[in-house]
Amino acid sequence: MIVQLRIDERLIHGQVAAAWARALDITHIVCASDAAASDALRCKVLLMTTPPGKKVFIKTVEETIRLLQDPRADRMKIFLITDNPADAVKLVRALSIRHVNVANYHKKNSNGKIYLQDVCVTDKEELPVFEELAAISENIVTQLLPSVEAQNFKNLVKKAKAEN
Repeated sequence: MIVQLRIDERLIHGQVAAAWARALDITHIVCASDAAASDALRCKVLLMTTPPGKKVFIKTVEETIRLLQDPRADRMKIFLITDNPADAVKLVRALSIRHVNVANYHKKNSNGKIYLQDVCVTDKEELPVFEELAAISENIVTQLLPSVEAQNFKNLVKKAKAEN
């Protein structure tokens, strides 16, 4: 069972390894990233940051979908992480995902940045992707850490669209 899908550019790092893995009481972390899956060095670094006792898979988005459609995945507590909203849309459309957390995403090399929240920055070209993600997600929030109050992401996207 997928406990949460998180959008986080860094994939696995201190917040994920320490705070979220413990708060969600997960057994597995699955990173869905075409770029990370094809980079052996990046895979090694991500595996080094894995919390003790947790199993980690680093797969392309398509491999992730196939892996998590296997009925055996229903017996696991999976924290699914991707590094961009377009892949999050693919994952939500293909898998049974109830909770999405847009947590750490910054469109760093973009002109005309749109701040959805301090930890989520996009631009006019990508805002429709976040709109789609918000529309198809049952429960979508932005929450950097478990100790921080979650904000309704659908409301943030509506506000950004109205202002831009």
